[in-house]
Amino acid sequence: MKLFCVVSLCSVALAPASWAASVTVSDTSTVLPGLARTTTAVLVDAGLVLHHTGSGKFVVQGKKIHCDQHSNEALDASFPKGGLPSAKCRFNAKNLKDTKTGQPFGDGRAMLDLLQKIQSSTASGGTQFTDCASGGYCGTYAKSIACTVNTTIADYNNGGRWECSYTDGQ
Repeated sequence: MKLFCVVSLCSVALAPASWAASVTVSDTSTVLPGLARTTTAVLVDAGLVLHHTGSGKFVVQGKKIHCDQHSNEALDASFPKGGLPSAKCRFNAKNLKDTKTGQPFGDGRAMLDLLQKIQSSTASGGTQFTDCASGGYCGTYAKSIACTVNTTIADYNNGGRWECSYTDGQ
């Protein structure tokens, strides 16, 4: 009986890690056209390196991507940033509000737009990247985004050259 209780407690403690959802999107997707190509560009533009994996394939991966969004709607109208939403994202970051861990990158708004497109699409696979709270704050977290470029495919338009896998951290 003691062994059963210990095993049950361990399985409950480890269960949240298996709750993460993942979805893979190719540039051949009719639901999310161009998303894999744009995501690959955002990751490369952020300074992440494409690694050759063989057979004409390269992979770029961003891990622990955390973004903070503030609506700034509650600010006084005389404040010039009042009503302008802010967005800041970081790689290798803890999933904490206004975290300073990890490395910041400049194209946070583009990353947020991409993750929100996935989450709100019919192809989301159950992924949940964004959680909003009262006061105009939303936190977005992706455990991993890995994009593959298949250079053996010469068609840049809907040919299957780009494919990305997105894993949430919920």
